[in-house]
Amino acid sequence: MRRDLLPPILLLAACSASPLAHAAVSDPNWTETAFSINRNSPTDTSGKQHTGMAWATDGSDRLFVLEKNGRVRVLAGALTTTTPEWTTFATMSPIVTSSECGLIGMAFDPNFASNGYVYFFVTVSSSEQQIIRYRADGNVGVERTVIMANLPTNGANHDGGGIGFAADGKLYWGIGDLGSATGVDGDLTSLAAKVGRANRDGSLPPDNPFADGNGPNNDYIFARGVRNPFTMQIQPSTGRIWLNVVGTGYEQIFVIGRGDHAGYNDYENNQPAGFLPPKISYRTNGSDTRTITTAVRNGNIATFTTSGAHGFRTGGNLSIANVGNTTFNGANQYVASVPSATTFTVRQTAADASSTGGQAVTLNQGGCLTGGGFYDATLAPAEYRGNFFYGDCNSGRIMRARIDTSTNEVLSIDHWAIGVSSQVDVAAGPDGALYYTGTGTNTIFRAAYNATSQGIVVANQNLRLDEGGQGATMISLAVAPTSNVQVSVARTSGDSDVSVASGATLTFTPSNWNRPQAVRFAAAVDADASDDAATISVSSAGLATVPISITVLDFNPPGDLIFRNGFD
Repeated sequence: MRRDLLPPILLLAACSASPLAHAAVSDPNWTETAFSINRNSPTDTSGKQHTGMAWATDGSDRLFVLEKNGRVRVLAGALTTTTPEWTTFATMSPIVTSSECGLIGMAFDPNFASNGYVYFFVTVSSSEQQIIRYRADGNVGVERTVIMANLPTNGANHDGGGIGFAADGKLYWGIGDLGSATGVDGDLTSLAAKVGRANRDGSLPPDNPFADGNGPNNDYIFARGVRNPFTMQIQPSTGRIWLNVVGTGYEQIFVIGRGDHAGYNDYENNQPAGFLPPKISYRTNGSDTRTITTAVRNGNIATFTTSGAHGFRTGGNLSIANVGNTTFNGANQYVASVPSATTFTVRQTAADASSTGGQAVTLNQGGCLTGGGFYDATLAPAEYRGNFFYGDCNSGRIMRARIDTSTNEVLSIDHWAIGVSSQVDVAAGPDGALYYTGTGTNTIFRAAYNATSQGIVVANQNLRLDEGGQGATMISLAVAPTSNVQVSVARTSGDSDVSVASGATLTFTPSNWNRPQAVRFAAAVDADASDDAATISVSSAGLATVPISITVLDFNPPGDLIFRNGFD
């Protein structure tokens, strides 16, 4: 059965995972606990459907959780106090919650630490979606402002909902084809099946790629050809958009750039030249099996030729079997390169050899790609930093994609967690842990790396600040110390306009070592028209120093919300 014909009873028409009692991290280096239950009171068991979650970016120890019915909940003080409290930040009204409609996406303003702005993607009627901004006054949202109105919907499925701020500080969002092939292929008149781009106040950037003034195009279009971009992640190290697109035959994750065309509804994971291929893809509710004709290994690199186009992506996880020379066979073999549509390579430490026959089978990941997050903290060791963790609603799995930090290529993909009932989102926390939840559970889970030696835990190693604005991260220790530990935070290179505004000296004790403390940074306004950069060093005697990379977005003129350039 096609997933878009299933009864629209869940957030995603495609989401059909059976409820499971609990989640479980399969990576033995991490330990999972049930972190919190999002309820009004101990007697509230109404089971609100979670649709997203994120930690506030101002160092305030607040977890924001979205519910499909329009309620935004905030858990304050969960990591820094013994009495955390749930409060209601805002309730969206009007709202339509049929099928995949409702409160879907959320993003914090890059200058949230100063202005308190947070943006929400909401279906407000059967024919309109909006991006609505609130200002956080404590744990309550005030000054409701509609930033983008008249975004398309049919009041059904494929509404999209991904939203975020990329490297240029602009506001980006994704909308699907509304379940009716609206806006697909070369249609530039509709924001359906598109990624849109605006200034933070909703005004039109003059450099959008398809803007034609009084012409027929919708001037807000940034990229096109996406079926249902439910979630959007901004990669901390690059500021680039990683867009999770729920598919028909393939679930696809794209790294979106200016004017890109992902090919829907003509192509899924088979985009020809001139179209954007996915960075990560997997077969919807199954695996692909490709017939191998030849296998040649030379210098520990095995090159396989398939009888037809394989559709594999670098980092993809394959099981290779039935090759005549059995030294080519094995599970968890990762695609190292794709020289052509019918060849791929993997790294194999074995003698040079050649053979024929066999099959390559892709990893079954699920059938409804949902939310993800990048790990930018230092609790886990280097091999986890920069990794992308993404989930699937149908299977209840979370996958771990290792990313080459120099090339931004995917190195490997593996199952990381299972049993997240109708998994919907993943968020990196202020304590260096990962948090995740699903539409089928009120529980928010926490997974922390099992550190065995002392180290400084920095929650964010890559920060972007506005000129004249502020930003924050949080710092703690990896294990309990035997005596007090003093941590120093200082700018050690780069532009002197960047400074440590508060938290330059932190003290951790045997009793508060795992309670994150905030460090805030400021970026002064300068006279030039270029972005600034600085390195902050977090240090303590006898421990490895942790660098923080800060990029400052310059305004022209200073303070204006219209940036000089977009990114491509």
